[in-house]
Amino acid sequence: MSNSSKKSPITILAIGDHADWDSYGKVHVERRAFERNGYEYLTTNYAHFLKGDIPQVRTDKIIIFFFFPFTYWNKYIEHDNYRGIYGNRYFYGKFVRFWERIERVMTKELRYKKVVLVNEPQASLLCRDKIHISKSLRAHRLDHPELHFNQSVRSIQKRLAQGEKLFLKPQFGSMGKGLTYLSPFVWKTNFMFRNSHIGSRKSDHGWHIRDVTGRYAFLRKILTKDIIVQKAVDPLILDGHIVDLRIYTFFNKAVYVYPRSNLPQLISTNISQGGKGDPSLLRSIPHATIERAKRQAIRASRALGLNLAGVDILLDQNLKRICVLDVNAFSGFPRRKTFNLPRAIAQEIKRLNHQNKLRFTLLR
Repeated sequence: MSNSSKKSPITILAIGDHADWDSYGKVHVERRAFERNGYEYLTTNYAHFLKGDIPQVRTDKIIIFFFFPFTYWNKYIEHDNYRGIYGNRYFYGKFVRFWERIERVMTKELRYKKVVLVNEPQASLLCRDKIHISKSLRAHRLDHPELHFNQSVRSIQKRLAQGEKLFLKPQFGSMGKGLTYLSPFVWKTNFMFRNSHIGSRKSDHGWHIRDVTGRYAFLRKILTKDIIVQKAVDPLILDGHIVDLRIYTFFNKAVYVYPRSNLPQLISTNISQGGKGDPSLLRSIPHATIERAKRQAIRASRALGLNLAGVDILLDQNLKRICVLDVNAFSGFPRRKTFNLPRAIAQEIKRLNHQNKLRFTLLR
């Protein structure tokens, strides 16, 4: 047992669903990384947690990981019979009520325990709102693509005529789903559009790009939805591919930089929409630029109140501009063969505990 765990016994409590193979699943497979460092590892799913069925915690101190509630989401929010547009206020309202229930159960069942929440439910929830993210980043003077509010078809036509490029995104979406790109000559979307109806796939993957250039019926329809309009930033292009950086932060440290790439015509580097993670691309980016990007990612995580985050950074072609595109509370982890993020997190917890940098709060 480590010296840190002798002086301060701690339980790691991971709450997630096995359907979340991309983050919770990878942590659960690596649970011995926590145990080897002297911590007890316990886990439960959200169905059990909401019933108060929580494993017995023998220590006074607990570090709690909340992962994305995939099973609940697929059953009650983005379910098979849902016919509305993806990423709207209906989604968000249900998500708000879910996390309110989680907080009530946590306070009741773990009362008088000293707790560190890796990410507080409220902070994770707010990171689902792209307007909140934008306002928070700008309040902390971080470079972030400009939002255009109260846009009409006419105002967008004017912006395009002036050479501007735009992204239209669901305000409460993620994973590159429901993405629309408008330039003066090309319009693309991965929404389905047929007979004046905008439709969504019932999957997180494979939202295929469609050409909707000049289809004003689509533009008029989508502007009636919960959509943000954001000025596009021309991204870094390497070997004919668009490239950005997903930077994983954990308690004010950038633990991994993961370059992602895709073909320009596919408009998104999201892995779920065909993007590829390619660590070799870091060799084409100056070390000083990567270090600047890491500092911006840490600042962005703080601005959103997250201890564990996946921060998406855009670099321009001249490698001068470092723009924070998005901050994700529930980001997928890299493949363990590429970088074992759960092991890195376990080592960071050990270091933080040894240095007395973990701030436990008594639940009342």
